[in-house]
Amino acid sequence: MRSLAALLMLAALAGCAPQTAQRGESAALVFPGGVVQGRWVETAGGSFPLPAPPLDVDAGEGGLEVLYPYVWQRYQGGELAASYDLPARARTIRARPEPVVLLEDGLYTPESGWRAFPARDAVRTAQGTFWVNDEGLWRGPDRLRDGDFERVVALGRGVLALGRGRALLWPAERELELPEDWTAADAAGDLYLLTPAGVHRYDPEGYELGFYAGAFRDLAASRRAGVWLLTPEGEPVHLTLELEEAW
Repeated sequence: MRSLAALLMLAALAGCAPQTAQRGESAALVFPGGVVQGRWVETAGGSFPLPAPPLDVDAGEGGLEVLYPYVWQRYQGGELAASYDLPARARTIRARPEPVVLLEDGLYTPESGWRAFPARDAVRTAQGTFWVNDEGLWRGPDRLRDGDFERVVALGRGVLALGRGRALLWPAERELELPEDWTAADAAGDLYLLTPAGVHRYDPEGYELGFYAGAFRDLAASRRAGVWLLTPEGEPVHLTLELEEAW
């Protein structure tokens, strides 16, 4: 019932919105393939409205994953394809390789439901759901390695757990040196790391392959869509995986 009530509330919010599309009504969100301005999704193929400005978005093989506090929606070709009721308030969604929602009190997937894992970040792969916190890197209920980690991404044949100034590649158990002042990270074959100076590209061995200078406040990357950045003003910048301007 919560899902139905939440969707009705979102529809009501959309109906109350001015008919002149307020595309800058909330903070912009970037995803691999485009940007969300308020409740409007903008992609190279066109734009379409959402019921209300979302909490978070990400894009994967299944389509565009849109997150509201208690509802998770999937859009394909601008149309609603699926909707899930969430058992607790959501924080963020990770769509790649497989979608997982981070809740205030755990993790959620449609297959496993709610799991009481106190995650800072999580990634779901064919090998399981990996998550990190200030105690270490975990797969499900099992701690794989001690450490203080803030972000985890799928990289190569494993996952990379990122801390400040260092990262752990699992299952190779190789440690990589990283800048301490990174603000966002994503993976698309290589690791893309955002710092105040710009975007860095690292291979799974930890070697820096490229750099794109500039001030940005968010980053998203995928093999299919390339690298997408968000300027402080909320405008998207599209780069190739080689960190060259794509338009």
